[in-house]
Formats: sequence, structure tokens, C-alpha cells
Amino acid sequence: MREGRIRYKLLLTLAIALSLGFASIGYFYTMAVEKSIMSEYQRTLHRLTDSVAMNVETIMKERHAEIMPDFARRLKALPGVLDFRIARVDGTEAFIDNETIDAVNKKLGESTFDRRTTDVVAPKVFAMNDPGLDRAVKGEEGILVRNTEDPALRDIVSFYDPILNSEKCVRCHAAGPVRAVMKLTTSIVEVERDMMKARLQSLIVVVVSLALTMAVTGYMLGRFIAKPIEEISAAMAHVIDGKFDTQVAASRQDELGKMARSFNKMTTDLVQNFQKMKNEKEKLHSVIQGAQEAIVVTDDVGKVVLVNDATERLLGKSVEQIQEGGILNLLDQPERFQAMLDDTHAVSEPSLFEYKGHWLLTSAHTIRDATGSPIGSAALLRDVTLEQAMLKELERLSITDALTDVFNRRHLDVTLRTELKRARDVGLPLAVIMFDADHFKKFNDTYGHDQGDRVLKMVGQVMKETVRMYDVPCRYGGEEFAVILPSTEADGAMHFAERLRKNIEVMRVDDLKVTISLGVACFPMIAAELPEALIEAADAALYVSKESGRNCSTMATPAMLVKT
Repeated sequence: MREGRIRYKLLLTLAIALSLGFASIGYFYTMAVEKSIMSEYQRTLHRLTDSVAMNVETIMKERHAEIMPDFARRLKALPGVLDFRIARVDGTEAFIDNETIDAVNKKLGESTFDRRTTDVVAPKVFAMNDPGLDRAVKGEEGILVRNTEDPALRDIVSFYDPILNSEKCVRCHAAGPVRAVMKLTTSIVEVERDMMKARLQSLIVVVVSLALTMAVTGYMLGRFIAKPIEEISAAMAHVIDGKFDTQVAASRQDELGKMARSFNKMTTDLVQNFQKMKNEKEKLHSVIQGAQEAIVVTDDVGKVVLVNDATERLLGKSVEQIQEGGILNLLDQPERFQAMLDDTHAVSEPSLFEYKGHWLLTSAHTIRDATGSPIGSAALLRDVTLEQAMLKELERLSITDALTDVFNRRHLDVTLRTELKRARDVGLPLAVIMFDADHFKKFNDTYGHDQGDRVLKMVGQVMKETVRMYDVPCRYGGEEFAVILPSTEADGAMHFAERLRKNIEVMRVDDLKVTISLGVACFPMIAAELPEALIEAADAALYVSKESGRNCSTMATPAMLVKT
């Protein structure tokens, strides 16, 4: 039924169109036949009244008016005639009184016609408002009036026809276009029966013609239009089901044949393009599955449709878990992922995620069509844990002294500048300690530079063991060291300096004792605008410790800066 739906639609449309056409033809044909029957009936009545008029003229010409009443009675006895009257133009019945005889004798001046022995008053056979009488008096011939007032008499009709004045009539009668009016009353049952027969015949002809036309036209439509369309429709259904090599007959030379050939070419091209796409898909699949990066793709509703093997290895999740969680939960940080997908820039920077001990460089984008509507999304994840470790090591090396493994001078300058600004902005204390190994030159001269290096390494190790986690131990240069103590006041700084001095004093390097001299500078005691001012103050205090006999700590004062 579904495949033949167009066939039934065509047949239904054809049936409606043909039915309307044949019904219209039948209607107008029936109307024409009925009109013809009625016209023929009127002509028959008119021939009868014309004959009566000629007889009346002959009778009156021969001056036998006395036989007219009998003639009128005989007319009423004719088959099919229900009534027949001849009336004057004023509506009174003629030939039953002496009015006309007296008028004619008077005009002729002699007793041409004998008066009737019985003098009666002629009755009115027509009302003055009778439509047939009015039209007949004006000279209209063959007037047929149907009874519409009484339903029981609807098959009764009245036929009006005037008796016109001729030259012969004027000699005896008054001048005028009409001398009298004839009214013939009859039944049209036989006429109605003929009309009904005509209607029935017309209906039979219409039905038979419609059936034959429908049969022939339906067969032609089905064979030459519906069937080819159904074949193409069925072939298209096969293509939809994946049978791309489907072909249809294309021997016709009309539009449907052209459509069939176009369909065959389309399926041929489709097979070729499908094969190309299949080959490209296989290549793409090989590339995606062979990639070391994790690749995840979704459709326009966010359903995950592609997950390569690297994704499972990298995330430690199965394909089912990834599909269930969706692209937003790949790294268990949906808000960050959503932000990347919402980014409308054509090229956006990848984001770094830490996931299960790994660092993943991640790119995620919403894929849009030419109109800007989203058609899917894609995510690319690359494990950069090794690179991050290398970067951190390089960063550490860039700020670490290679010999002592404490921060270098560069890191000291950057950190001190930052900490001083924070201390000034927030109103916190800040301390800097400068120190160096006492008589270090003697170590180098006496034991060699390798021994001096070992001493510096041990000093650096003790520094790292002594400082707090947020303190910054640095090598300033040569045998000089510095420690930045954030949020540390003067008392705390001196306490730390002494603890550091004592820890180094008990230290032994190849059984050699090492001591240090320290200078401590504190902000805001030293109102330093620049970090160099704190370094200078701590260095001035260190110089005082040297002059005071070494192996001691000295707090810097503003006066020391003035003196230097």
C-alpha cells in the first residue's frame, strides 16, 4: 500500500477531476435536452393556437359567429387539454354575449350578425393582473406559465397566445395590435416523464463513460506514470537501506526515462563516492587509532561517537566509561572543559590539566557549520608529563646554583624585589641575611679549590636544612650567601642568624671546622625603597661582624648606611 500510494493518489485525483467534468457535461446536456423538450412542447402548443386563430379568422370572415361557442367547447375536449378559453383584451370571455356583435353591427351600420337570443354578461376568465394576459396583450406569443402557487397543481401549465388584429379584422373591430387572447391549460406530466427519462439516460451515459474513461486512463496512468515512479521510489528505498548499486529500467525517452537515467547515474556516482569515502575513512581511522594523542569526537547533541585507543591508555578509562561520562568529564573538570568548548576564537591556546599524576596538554573545540550552528565537538589530549618534568628541572636549574644547590643570584634579585613590594604594600616585615665563610681564602690556598668547593657545598646543605619552607636560601657570589626571610621581624631574624651560625660551626668538612659571619637587615627598620638598599644594609652589618672578630651576627641600623 505504501509503495502504491502515488498510484492511488493519482487515481483519486483523476476520479475527482473526471467526475466533476462528466457531471458538468451531464448536467448541461440534461439541461439542454430538457430545454429542447420544453421548447418542442411550446412549439406544439403554439402550432395548435395558431391553427385555432386561423379557424377563428375563417369562421368570422364567413360570418358564422354563432358556431364559435360550440367550436370553443370542442377545443376543450381535445386530448391533453384541460381547459381552453378565448378572452377579450379586458379579460372577459368571448363568444358568449352580444357585446361584440352589437359593436360590430353598429360599426358596419347594419345588422350583419344576428344577436343571441339569450343575453348574458360575459364572465372574467382572466384577472387583470394575470401575467400571461398582460404579456399576450402586448403582442408576445407563446407564453408558457407554470402553476407555482398550489403544489398539487405544479404539473399544470397555461399557454397564452394572442389573436392579432389583421386588416380584415379592423374592418369590423376597433383598431389595435391584439384582438383577443387564447389560454390553453394542459398537464405536462408526459413532458416531465420525457424529461426524467432524458435525465436517467444522461446519468447512465455519464456513469458508463466515466467508468470506461477511468478504467482506460487509470490503466494508462498506472502503466506509464505510477509504475515507473513506484519503481524509482522502491529503488530509492533500497539506496536508503544501503544497497547503493540499485538500478532501474531507463528505456523510456520521456521525463520519467530521464529521471530513471539520472537516478542510475546518481547511484553509480554514489557507489564510487562511497568507496572513496570508505577508503578515506579507513585511512583516517588508521591515522586516528595510530596516533599517540588521545582523540575524542562527539555529534551535535554531545554524544561521544569516536574514541581512539590512545584515549583509553592515557585516561585509564574504557570506551563505555568515556561515552557514559561525555566529553565534559574526560578529565573530571567539566567547567574548564565547557569553557574551552564555549571559546569562539578560531585558534585558542591549549590548556594544561593534571590528571592521575600526568600532565595533559588539552585542546577542545566546538565544530560549527557554515551558518555557525554546532555540528559536534572534538578534544585532543597529549601527555606532556615528561616535558613538564623537564621544564620544571630546567626552571629549577635556571634559578639554582650548581655547586651549592641553593638558589642563585638571579632568583635572589627577582624574589627580593617581589617580597619587598609585598611588604611595602601590605605592611609586613621583611628580613635579609648576608653571610660568608670566615677565612675562606685560606681554605683555597691551603687545601685547594676542590676543598673550598666542598666547604661551600656543605654550607649550602646546612642552609637548606635550617631555613623554613617559605624562606629563600641563595648563593650571592663566591663564598657569600644570602637568605630572604619573608614576614620576619628583627628578633626572629637574629634568632635565625644565630641558629644558622651555630649549625655551621658544628659542621665538619673533612675534619675541618668552618665558621661564618652574618649581617642582618630588616624592613621597615631599614626604610628601603629598593631591594639593593636591604642588600647594602645587610652587607654593611656583615662588615661589622668581620671587624668584630668574625663568627658572629650583627643587626644593620640606618646609621651603618649613612657611615658607608
